Amino acid sequence: MHDTSWRPRAFPRLTFKALSLAVGLTAISAAAHAEQARVTLAIQYGYAYLPVTVADKLGLFQQQAKAHGQAGTTFEIKRISGAPAINDALISGNVDIGGYGLSGTLIAWEKTRRSLDIRALCALVAGDNGFFVNDPAIKSLADFKDDDKIAVSSPSGQQALLLQMAAERQFGADQIHKFDKLMVSLPHPDATASLVNKAGIKGYIGPNPYSYQLTRDTRVSKLFDFSSALNLHMTSGVLTSTGRFVDNNPQLSAAVVAAIDEANAYIRQEPRKAAELFLASEPSSLSLDQVEDMLRQVSGEWSVQPSGVMALADFMVRSGALKKAPADWRAVFFAPVANGEGS
Repeated sequence: MHDTSWRPRAFPRLTFKALSLAVGLTAISAAAHAEQARVTLAIQYGYAYLPVTVADKLGLFQQQAKAHGQAGTTFEIKRISGAPAINDALISGNVDIGGYGLSGTLIAWEKTRRSLDIRALCALVAGDNGFFVNDPAIKSLADFKDDDKIAVSSPSGQQALLLQMAAERQFGADQIHKFDKLMVSLPHPDATASLVNKAGIKGYIGPNPYSYQLTRDTRVSKLFDFSSALNLHMTSGVLTSTGRFVDNNPQLSAAVVAAIDEANAYIRQEPRKAAELFLASEPSSLSLDQVEDMLRQVSGEWSVQPSGVMALADFMVRSGALKKAPADWRAVFFAPVANGEGS
């Protein structure tokens, strides 16, 4: 049974009225055309996808679909491990909407501009990443030796890009790839265990909840948070879709964004209840009190509007990950988010 006791109080930046106006919603036009009967969203496990979990568990997708004239539509949430698998599912048409990292979205946008037209529907979270080490002798990036290893989620993922951005900032433009040879790919749980047990790696770059957990572990120390080191607040998780789905389902696309916006407000305003939903949806070594504390600390991270898109895109061109950056962040997002605030 869905929890209907909570109602949103205030929504920063993008209101439901603005969402409706942005896509030209009216009661008459919404009722005149029945869109897709079932919408499938694929997400990975992890903190970044909490707004999708909240929207699903509270029935917000269905509520917003009804408000947008699509009362008959149902929503299915699939858990798929790894961005490449989600990308494949989106390309094959097995899912309608997929959860990506921002860097993966930029790459997909560049590759599909003249075909599937993969873009972001909305941001989920602008989550920070901490850089942790298990060797007291390492007090800065300059202290890593050539045979040290740094765990990242993927050599082309956002954590790897953050390390490259830090290398450029500290050592110069010709040193972007200075630490590439030190990177090893490990899933976040494995990387966390390897770091605290000193099992083959010296450093690890991780988001919440792993960052929250490691900050409280005396066996490791934090070099820095990347938002501070780079002076950059950057979206990490987004929901993406194809031009075909959005063109054929404008009301449902807007409904999904509205539901995520509502879920973000719930996380900010009801962190303990959101923590309960998080722990019910996936395994975690953190307690309910710890997850609630983490969510209270990062309440400003949740927004459907993106941040840092152009900073990341411009860097990815310098690093060789992209051939050309978009002219504006709006080129990478569908309306209504593209009509709102962002960077």
